[in-house]
Amino acid sequence: MHKVSVGVVTASITSGVLLVGGLLMFFLTRSTGTASFGWFAYQPLAEAAFFPGSLIMLTPLMVAAATIAIVGLMGVGTVAGYLLGRRHRTAL
Repeated sequence: MHKVSVGVVTASITSGVLLVGGLLMFFLTRSTGTASFGWFAYQPLAEAAFFPGSLIMLTPLMVAAATIAIVGLMGVGTVAGYLLGRRHRTAL
């Protein structure tokens, strides 16, 4: 079994906690629902389909949660890449 440094273990645990916490915070945060404003300044394009109830607004808390989850995902990817890509000494 190969030794793993304390820094790699710390980075993997921290990244995992950030990823799971960010995802939980994002999915448990209630959205404000559909946007309460309309598109009154211009006519929608004739070729495009316009669905007035399909626009969902993200709260600042949801944006922060998504950012935390992305940082955690990048950390998990970095640790996984490091562990998969490091070279081991071969026995002679």
